[in-house]
Amino acid sequence: MSTTNALLYCAVNGIANNTNGIGRQTKTFLATLARHHHRLSAHAGAFTPYLAVPEPGPATWGYNEDDLRYARRVVEELGGQILTLPYDTRGAFWHSDTWRQLSDGAARTAGHLADRHDKVLAIGVDTPFAGLAHHAGTHPGVEVLLALFSTARITERPAPDPGRVTWEEEAITAASLHPRAWVADIGDFLTRHLKDHYRLDPASLRSWPSGLHLTSPDLTPPTRTEAERIVRAFGIPAGRPVVAAVGRTDRTKGLDLLIEALAPLRDDVHLAMVAVPTDDDRAALLDSYRHRSAELGLSATIIGRYDRDIPRALAAWPDTRVMAVPSRGETLANIVFETALWAQRSGAVVLAPNIDGFPEQITDGHNGLLYHPTPGALTAGVRRALTLTSDERAQLRANAHRSVVGERNADEHLAALLAAFWQPRTTGVARLLGHPATDARTPRSQAPTSTHHPLEATP
Repeated sequence: MSTTNALLYCAVNGIANNTNGIGRQTKTFLATLARHHHRLSAHAGAFTPYLAVPEPGPATWGYNEDDLRYARRVVEELGGQILTLPYDTRGAFWHSDTWRQLSDGAARTAGHLADRHDKVLAIGVDTPFAGLAHHAGTHPGVEVLLALFSTARITERPAPDPGRVTWEEEAITAASLHPRAWVADIGDFLTRHLKDHYRLDPASLRSWPSGLHLTSPDLTPPTRTEAERIVRAFGIPAGRPVVAAVGRTDRTKGLDLLIEALAPLRDDVHLAMVAVPTDDDRAALLDSYRHRSAELGLSATIIGRYDRDIPRALAAWPDTRVMAVPSRGETLANIVFETALWAQRSGAVVLAPNIDGFPEQITDGHNGLLYHPTPGALTAGVRRALTLTSDERAQLRANAHRSVVGERNADEHLAALLAAFWQPRTTGVARLLGHPATDARTPRSQAPTSTHHPLEATP
């Protein structure tokens, strides 16, 4: 048996593709491993990283060989590997039958790793791997962490899919009952939501705030020349205030709401929208966005594909006054954090509705703007952004940048998480009381805290 621990990261996006926020989280995880594995190991104990992913191929949404090669290179250089999980590709992917296959396969994989490593932490990322909680007690060397980033009750309001809700409810119940299953506390809103609507036991929580790999090259601001090249390539006019937006062609992203809201401002702004079709039959929404924009007489550029450089350029472009995030439901929007980094020198301030997780990302008038999601409020919010002086915009951007850098360092968050599982001091309360470590349920409020940054404390 290896003297190292194993970290098994199970995800459906970001390994062989990169098409949504979960993909971005996976990319953040990989970048953190690539740069900080040695220091993470020094802080939390030696470990080997593994990735579990649905068997890549034509059925994979946005399948990209380059993404797969990058993920494989990162983990293989650290002694790990990518472990593929077979599933019935003829069925619907976003269905509990498929998720059950994936979760069962990931649990078996974790068990095999436990035969070779001292301890295994299996992280099930979002809904498709929520079923891992049911297997938490099957191998004494395996602990499970469910890292949900949303739920059907958030993204499918007002009528969430009953099958998905049942799947999520059963997973949270299992995590609350099993002594080796935990739920990631990624942010205040989602944690409250899980407690209130899914009866999550607060003692099952482990802190793992949503964050970014802050030094990643794709999070650095582009030069003005770079931004201009990209903006001009899409025909975005010069000298006119730009309202930017980035999202999937998914009703919950609210891109249709932004189009309607800009109708009274058609003579004042240019809409630059990145609207990426999802893996189901929502490509028609892209056409409807274009049609409706033309019908309303908007000056608009609607881009139907995602390239990381496009939102990066739009956020930093001096003419971009607003990065609008008009979601109907959102836990923590990556674009809010990313815009804070891209636009630190010039460009957009973020405008978002005062719902869900946005108030923990944005303090209105301090590091961005919030609006109440009532008729006419989004239009008024854009108008408000347009009336800001250059000094006011600069102050909002500076505050946003300072907040993200100070609170959203994914490297530090991962170091603290791994130490909480693998270092004896993190279960100190239970052990001092004489309880077995496997039964420890130390609420976050009682957990030992540290005043230093974990990675800075190691050589």
